Amino acid sequence: MKKITLTLVGLLFSLGFAFAQNDVISIDLKGTKYTVSKKIPKEIIGEYLYEKKGEPKVVLNADGTGSFQPHMVPPISIKYWIDCDAKGVIRKTEGINGRYQYTLLIQYLDGKNGNYPVNSYDLMGVTVITDEGWAVIYGERYKALNK
Repeated sequence: MKKITLTLVGLLFSLGFAFAQNDVISIDLKGTKYTVSKKIPKEIIGEYLYEKKGEPKVVLNADGTGSFQPHMVPPISIKYWIDCDAKGVIRKTEGINGRYQYTLLIQYLDGKNGNYPVNSYDLMGVTVITDEGWAVIYGERYKALNK
């Protein structure tokens, strides 16, 4: 009986911890409150290459960390979340030919210049161009959807 009780308590604790990983939080960006989550769609995770070739890059890791590299400077570490409603449903703007866009809220962690102050927030759009097989950031940084 004791073993069953401990097993049930452990299971409930594990489930609670798993749900806590995808909690919706609210972040203020320049006076606007955004509800966001770390429940990131798999198709946007990965490395985005400038003009499909190389630097400057954007890297989005599955755990909500990554890097953003402005032109001609080293990469800046970031944390990021995806825009969602209060229940955690991801906001997605539908386009033509099955294309769609997500909005990410990013936090700069180690920016060395005035354009990207440490701990400041910004928005970043990710367009998924399903009919051509690409996810695109800023219209210039590409990631193949099969990677």
